[in-house]
Amino acid sequence: MRPTLFGMALVVAGCTSGGVRTSASIASVDEPPDRVACEGGDGAACLRFGHAYETGQSVDADDARALELYARACELGEARGCTALGTRYYAGTDVATNQARAAELFTRGCDGGDIIGCYNLAVLLSRPLGGGEPNLTRARELFARACEGDILAACNNLGLMNLNGIGGELDAARAVELLSAGCAADDPRACHNLGLALMRQGPERGAAAATALEQGCRAHIGASCASLGEIYEDGIGVPADRGRARTIYEEACTAGLPEPCVKLGVLYAEGRGVTADLARARELFEQGCDEESVAGCRALGGLYEHGRGVDRDYAQARALYTQACDGGEAEGCVALGSLHSNSRGVEQDHVRAGELFSRGCEAGSGRGCFNLAASYARGLGVEQDRERARALFARACGLGEQRACRVIDEH
Repeated sequence: MRPTLFGMALVVAGCTSGGVRTSASIASVDEPPDRVACEGGDGAACLRFGHAYETGQSVDADDARALELYARACELGEARGCTALGTRYYAGTDVATNQARAAELFTRGCDGGDIIGCYNLAVLLSRPLGGGEPNLTRARELFARACEGDILAACNNLGLMNLNGIGGELDAARAVELLSAGCAADDPRACHNLGLALMRQGPERGAAAATALEQGCRAHIGASCASLGEIYEDGIGVPADRGRARTIYEEACTAGLPEPCVKLGVLYAEGRGVTADLARARELFEQGCDEESVAGCRALGGLYEHGRGVDRDYAQARALYTQACDGGEAEGCVALGSLHSNSRGVEQDHVRAGELFSRGCEAGSGRGCFNLAASYARGLGVEQDRERARALFARACGLGEQRACRVIDEH
């Protein structure tokens, strides 16, 4: 189950959103002294006025005026004004969307001591608009800085990056520490990722993982319900109970959560605890994919690749795997890479396969790291590099890919 990168909405300086905490709140505007102070060069006063015009507090809401005042606050050296102005350029609020300008302003805010600026810059670098290349190493550094400033969402995202070795070394112990703090603070998204981290530590942590995932599932996080059902389905640290797993999947699916629909589809596809029914599986995978579960798109692609319940159609499989991969589903990238590696519906292309395995690996897929390691070990699409292969096998092992654990010492 793919971990969830959460808390990724940008935050206007001094405001609270998505569980983010900050001590640098913007005070209410105090007219007329603040108006006079702003005109006289007080950046903090201009910031308060800009916030007032943005929110309609004490004055009529006016986005254009808010933009002007945030710009003046920034020019006067008020770091929070730079951050607030950056959010306008990022979102295109009363100004043309300009990601480069947003990054520049968030950097000024961050460098000026506004921790929200650091957080927002990390978000932008993690998920650039327009398909730009992310800078995950720098994003991880900034999330760490924002986490030190007590922004809970930053700590949670940092925990996820540590969990999957994104933007730096994989550090499962640090991930559990960060995510446990978030879960204890009643952030259900932290509980979700904590559950996944505990599952990865082995069956003995299954009961603790279930406790964390139950909190996420109660908060209607579909992926939490899906993983919780998986614990009972496979008996991970708890007595196996496929009936309970099916109930969890069905109730969550009926409630409109797409990820559990996909897990329910897997039960029908494999005949696990139910009579095998590929038509029902396809219906559930399609439902999940249509509702933006990229795991559903990847699972549906698997039916088309292998001709299970449908006519084999590599082109359709490729399109669905691409949709999943572009949506950030690591296993979708790996499956797409396998099509290129094994010349299924496309000409064999080990270079392209390696690129896709790398994307999957960077997103936390043990199978992606294993396949990439094998490419380096054999020199397929990349220059042969046994040291690199060994490091990737070790990473794959850390991500739970047991095949990698068995072959590390051979390379």
